[in-house]
Amino acid sequence: MGVLTALVTGSTSGIGREVAMGLLEEGYTVLVTGRRHELLESFLAEARSKKGKAISHAADLSTDEGIRSLIRKVREELPRVDILVNNAGGLVFAPIEKLTDKDYETLMSVNLRAPFLLSQAILPGMKERGSGLIVNISSVAGTEAWAGSSLYSMTKFALRGLTGSLLAEGAPHGVKAFAICPGYVATPMVSGAPVPEAEMIQTSDILKTIRYVRDLSPYAVSPEILLNRLGAFS
Repeated sequence: MGVLTALVTGSTSGIGREVAMGLLEEGYTVLVTGRRHELLESFLAEARSKKGKAISHAADLSTDEGIRSLIRKVREELPRVDILVNNAGGLVFAPIEKLTDKDYETLMSVNLRAPFLLSQAILPGMKERGSGLIVNISSVAGTEAWAGSSLYSMTKFALRGLTGSLLAEGAPHGVKAFAICPGYVATPMVSGAPVPEAEMIQTSDILKTIRYVRDLSPYAVSPEILLNRLGAFS
């Protein structure tokens, strides 16, 4: 099969960085993305000590051109994609009357349009090869909604729907897709949350979850996994 490859969006911090670094440690060639060149350079500097090879591409996934440029980069640099991790995401919590057109366009593009178009570009190759894994990072807010979560929950619920369809289309060809729906994960995105960081889900938990599903036998699948902190159930 040769060297395994992966595309991880939102790779310069938080969940994406943890997953990309973990796959590099296993020897994957990983295409990493983010908006800020300096963060990508920092990532590449650390990645030099890993077993695999990191390829970077600066792209703003809130824009159509940013998404299209990433798809072009994938086709130029990767002979195939074994794992696609749609991790990049935005977060806005506000009463619906306070949300702006820009909030809507940004979250719809980053949280939903980018995963859709990347999956559309990559799934056919996985089906042709008879293997592959697509991971969509949804949220607990994609399983239940609260006051102020209308836009964010809408995108994360929809991402779960996309995941189900990808699995239904891919499964007959040996391709798996699943969604991870975590609660608070200790990342900059949730700074200021009313939960101590030490009690949050850790980014390493997301990496371990991806590895777990990846390493299941070919005929075992978990369409989605809900992760929450222990205290959330008390």
